[in-house]
Amino acid sequence: MRFERITMYNFMRYKGENRIDFSCDRERNVTLVLGDNTVGKTTIAQAFRWCLYGAVLTERGKRQEDYQLLNTDVLSLMNADSKGKVWVELIASDQEKRYIIRREIIYTRACPSMTAEEFQKKYSMYISDAHSMESLAEVDERKVDELINELFPRNLSHYFLFDGERWNDISVNGVKENIKDSVHILTGLSAYQAAMRHLKDMGPYSVISKFKKKITGSGNLYDNLEAEEQKYERKIEHCKKEIETIEINISNDKKKYGEIQTYLEMNRNTEALQGQYRKLGIVKKSQGEHLLSEYKRLVLEYSDKVYMIFAEPMIQASLKMVKSVEGERRDVPHMRQATIDHIMKGGRCICGTALAPGTKEWNCLLEQRNYLPPADMGSLLGEFERTAARWKNRVKNTPEELEETAQKIDDCVRNYEETCNEYITLEQRMDEHIDFAGHRRRLKSYQQSIQELSAKKGEMQGQIVSLNRQKERLEEEMRGLEAKDEENRRWRERVELAEALYRKLYHDFSAEERKVFLELNKQIQYNFERMFNAKDKKIELSEQYNIQMYYKTDAGYREEKNLSEGEKIARNFAFIVTIMDYSRKRKEEKALDKSQGNDTLPIVLDGPFSKLGDENIRLIAKVLPEVSEQVVLFMLKKDWKYTDLDEFVGNAYVIEKDAEKSYASIRKAEDILDGGI
Repeated sequence: MRFERITMYNFMRYKGENRIDFSCDRERNVTLVLGDNTVGKTTIAQAFRWCLYGAVLTERGKRQEDYQLLNTDVLSLMNADSKGKVWVELIASDQEKRYIIRREIIYTRACPSMTAEEFQKKYSMYISDAHSMESLAEVDERKVDELINELFPRNLSHYFLFDGERWNDISVNGVKENIKDSVHILTGLSAYQAAMRHLKDMGPYSVISKFKKKITGSGNLYDNLEAEEQKYERKIEHCKKEIETIEINISNDKKKYGEIQTYLEMNRNTEALQGQYRKLGIVKKSQGEHLLSEYKRLVLEYSDKVYMIFAEPMIQASLKMVKSVEGERRDVPHMRQATIDHIMKGGRCICGTALAPGTKEWNCLLEQRNYLPPADMGSLLGEFERTAARWKNRVKNTPEELEETAQKIDDCVRNYEETCNEYITLEQRMDEHIDFAGHRRRLKSYQQSIQELSAKKGEMQGQIVSLNRQKERLEEEMRGLEAKDEENRRWRERVELAEALYRKLYHDFSAEERKVFLELNKQIQYNFERMFNAKDKKIELSEQYNIQMYYKTDAGYREEKNLSEGEKIARNFAFIVTIMDYSRKRKEEKALDKSQGNDTLPIVLDGPFSKLGDENIRLIAKVLPEVSEQVVLFMLKKDWKYTDLDEFVGNAYVIEKDAEKSYASIRKAEDILDGGI
């Protein structure tokens, strides 16, 4: 299957008619569309989706209604009475037919707002011979969606319409896709499943059930046997449903068990870190207390002595000034005015001389009294000098002691900060509230649940075997009674033939599915290595076709679930390329009948390399033309030079947008093929 052309009219960023013709050459099978960011590359990819499925790829948090399809410039020129048309036409072809798909909407404007409202819709499809348009025939509108889904299965659209800037996981509109079902469709295995479902796996609507209903009997014995056989059939169906439920529960338990196991594996050192974390917390607390103690000691010592240090220069200057004014002191050391007053009041000197006012002795005592404070500064000056000397002696080594204490505090601060930094680093590596014991209890609980469910599943399977034997015994008796009726005999033969065919299909499907799984697992690693040159990583498909990435460690490979955006794209690219390559090879080898699988699909890539390195771009680009019959690339000009795809490009286009205009246009760029741009 190849796309021949897409034509857009007033679609989103594109005003008027814009057309791209895709290269259908087998050698030069790449069509290139270059453009800068935000000019309209993704709009073209959206045009594919909208034309095929009537919906665009939405961003997280947005709905289909949030996207306005009518070009804004066209809408701005409309009034309440005018109408604006949007349409996209896509032409595709295979070896036999050409398909023209056209989706169109006519809008009115809800003036005065810039809002477009749907007025009329039309969806049409035409089919003609691949080499002639004369046999062009329109498809019934009611069957268009069904035919489109056959040609371009919607649940596979995220594989062949790859959005590298937003599609970083196997999902559609945020819903995880069933990869296993997708693989079955792309590899043709779904044809086996459809046939088995039609034969037997539709319950009462299956072919075998309908055939059995054609068999009739007569008499009470046959009726009783038939009723008993139907009872066993119901029991078997009940057991099968029970097994389906059990398998779902086992799968869920295994998933949760694996998540916890992976979590514990990823945090296998966390318990040791927790012990280190707790010890470090004690050290941190002790260091903090020691730092606070040293700081308090510095403050107390500073408060107790620093005023003495600061006062010393002032004291010395004061003493010098007072001594220069007062001269020599004339007071009796340690004498006080109160002493003189006491002697004079007693009327007798300590030498025994009588004292009376006006006498020589009296006047001598008065003179001496005047030399004492507060009448004279001499005595105070002496005390001042003694205090100054005492202060000086007390703070003699204080500056050095304060400096030493301050240095200790600096050391404490540095040690405390280092411990805090280490403490924070540990916090970032683990969570002190992780309950490992709880995780292990849940792990054991899931393990026990899986064992119990598996045992129950075994019991159910045993019951089915037992019930089938009893059912076969009844059917044998019924066949003996049916043999009397030729019509019953023929229907019984048909039932047995259908059941034999079902067993054959089931056997072939199981063998082919295993073969496909092993081939894909081998090929996906090969493609991953040659596209990403990652020797320390590998990817594998699980039994449920989940894509898992493993990192090489000293103890072997370990699964990595916290992937970067680039790693997710690398993983998914390898998977998609593998599926496309496998599908292409199967078609070339004609290993399966054409009716068993879809024709190979083209691959349309929007911004596939935006999150990849230069070397990975070159490696991936080299593979794409090999694995798909047709490749359409929407990409940035800056990434083109790393692809080395010049020799594979059949058609090339450039998206142009004037900064002053709100719409973009597409022009063919022959100069790209000549090494230009």
